[in-house]
Amino acid sequence: MKYGFIGMGNMGSAILYGMLKTSNFSSDDIIGFDVDRNRAQSIAEETGIRICSSCSETASESDVIILAVKPQQLPTVLKEISELQGLEKKLFLSIAAGFPITRIIYLLLEPSASVIRAMPNLNASVGEAITALCQDSPATKEQMEIARSVFSSVGEVVLLPEKHLGVFSAVAGASPAFTFMYMDALAMAGVQAGLPRSLAEKIAIQAVKGSSVNASLSEEHLDALRDRVCSPAGTTIEGVTVLEENGFKGSVMRAVRSVIEKDEKLSEQA
Repeated sequence: MKYGFIGMGNMGSAILYGMLKTSNFSSDDIIGFDVDRNRAQSIAEETGIRICSSCSETASESDVIILAVKPQQLPTVLKEISELQGLEKKLFLSIAAGFPITRIIYLLLEPSASVIRAMPNLNASVGEAITALCQDSPATKEQMEIARSVFSSVGEVVLLPEKHLGVFSAVAGASPAFTFMYMDALAMAGVQAGLPRSLAEKIAIQAVKGSSVNASLSEEHLDALRDRVCSPAGTTIEGVTVLEENGFKGSVMRAVRSVIEKDEKLSEQA
């Protein structure tokens, strides 16, 4: 089976590298195209994959086509691909945010096209992504397993109906940015209290990493884990109180809602 990447930017290349780190995929099975020819050639030299000259060549020679371009570029790509024959035999995996399956099929000019939307997040670059696959995609069970195999190479995979992908994108896709901001705030507080910046960052990053592992291994509710750190009349509860007084949770929830609303606008414009 041949896998073709259309777009090998940060996310596309992260998925490509993740696939090659597993025993399920070989560089001989992967081809790709990117408008940045220098970047594409560099990836080819590093991985051994073959670079194609166009989107249509990539799609023509692939059984599974990973659409890893920006949403605003996708219509042009799909228009070029739509001129090919045999599209009904191929599987399309799209990671374009806010671009619904019905729109992709419409632009492909192939009503029977098999399209699966997938939403990985930034952490695919380190093999720790959480990816949502659209469970109500027009694809067979076997094709869904192919998609799961591709995206499980860069982390965990969950199945969601398409109507929830916008929410997923906000919680999973935007949250790394929020988390980096939180870690930076912790580090800055450490610097303010006298720690060297490098040490403060190391402490903050490991604290968040350890908390994440702790939460993933625990069966307790997140609030219960928080309460385990907050001893009665202790020091931590003082900090938690300040965060609550300043609307910490509410701010995060409003931030997520704003991302969801933006995704909805993109979907309407697609």
